Amino acid sequence: MAKRSYLRDILSFLGSNLTVTFCNLAIGVLLTRLLGAAGYGLYSAIIVVPIMVIGLTQLGIRRSTIYHIGNKLVPEDHIISALFLLLLWTSTLSILICGFVYFFSSNQPFDPLIIVLVLLTIPLLLTNVFAGGVFLGKEDIKRASILNAGPTIMTLLLTILFVWGLKMSVLGAFLAIALANLIMFSITYRIIIVKLRYNITWKYHEGIMKSMIKLGIVNALAVFIMQLNYRMDILMLKKLSSLEEVGFYSLAMQIAEQLWHVPMAIEAIILSRSANSNDDRQVHRTVASIFRVSLIIGLVAGIIIFFIAPPLIPLIFGAEFANSARMIQVVLPGIFILIGFRILNSRLTGMGKPQVAIYTFLPALVINFIANLFLIPRFGGIGAAWATNISYGIGSVAFIIVYSRLIGMPLTEILRVRKSDFYFLRDFRKLAPRTRRSR
Repeated sequence: MAKRSYLRDILSFLGSNLTVTFCNLAIGVLLTRLLGAAGYGLYSAIIVVPIMVIGLTQLGIRRSTIYHIGNKLVPEDHIISALFLLLLWTSTLSILICGFVYFFSSNQPFDPLIIVLVLLTIPLLLTNVFAGGVFLGKEDIKRASILNAGPTIMTLLLTILFVWGLKMSVLGAFLAIALANLIMFSITYRIIIVKLRYNITWKYHEGIMKSMIKLGIVNALAVFIMQLNYRMDILMLKKLSSLEEVGFYSLAMQIAEQLWHVPMAIEAIILSRSANSNDDRQVHRTVASIFRVSLIIGLVAGIIIFFIAPPLIPLIFGAEFANSARMIQVVLPGIFILIGFRILNSRLTGMGKPQVAIYTFLPALVINFIANLFLIPRFGGIGAAWATNISYGIGSVAFIIVYSRLIGMPLTEILRVRKSDFYFLRDFRKLAPRTRRSR
């Protein structure tokens, strides 16, 4: 096990995620106010395509990298060399699929310059995603945290420049994303090649390539199914409703999903620790405790968001987006229950069992589609929010039941809150700077 405590690593990654949250909210404020509902809807309709495609075509290599580096069964130089080849393949595949989707599936033609910019950004995004897997696999939480927050910080600064300062509208928003990821790409490349001094070759290491792809494909399919559950609503809203409704709902989901930043920080650490640990029983107990505490934190945060959303959304994002507040309130239960899934899924993924998420969330995806088909035409974004609640609820409950059976821990043992769950609070004293005792 790593010498650093779970709490210290979680706080480090949480700080990174909170920075991402603040920057994303600031970017959202800028784009909604400067682009309007229709412009923000257009931005959301374009960006959802690479998000979903990359979730599939990256082949789950990030998590596969964490698993292989953490297990230390193969020389790291071979893993990194294989990673570079996989980056070339996945980038090419992603560009081809996204280009096909943009060209054939949209009844509203997009600006070709924006599409070219989006396609050129894909290899940069994938490089940063894969590099995050390297750092987490090595339990280098500091660098992983920097890589997590860096692109978003730079995107915010460049969005201010291009969209607000230079009035470049939707094009400026995507130019900001591209340049931010280009800068982070150059920093990441320098760390891996110059500082860590990996001996990169373009040799085809058959054993490690097959192993990474085999585990990665299962990871990719699981991630893609989850991405579809996350984003199907937006795609169907675009077809069955209006761009304004897409804008309202996109903003609502962006705000509601802030509940995930604590579990996202936790799941990254659990995934890293699970790949590097041989003591399964101890990790099971620790993950169950973290699961319970995360749900309590999520419940409190969700209640706060529920009550502050109606007055704050029009104030911050403009009166035009007042409809988003009600959508936030409706979708919060589904967002909350998925917190538990994310924590427990990170444990199974670190154990090399990502397929469980497929078995439980594929039926939920079908239910999501059917529910959206019936609810969106009648209720718009509110209907999409209810479809999300139904899908997330069914998938998460099924996953927790399967998880309980796989690790041999009764549901009551996983769910029952106990005093020891909060012992981690004592670690804050160790993290706080020492003060002189008063005389």
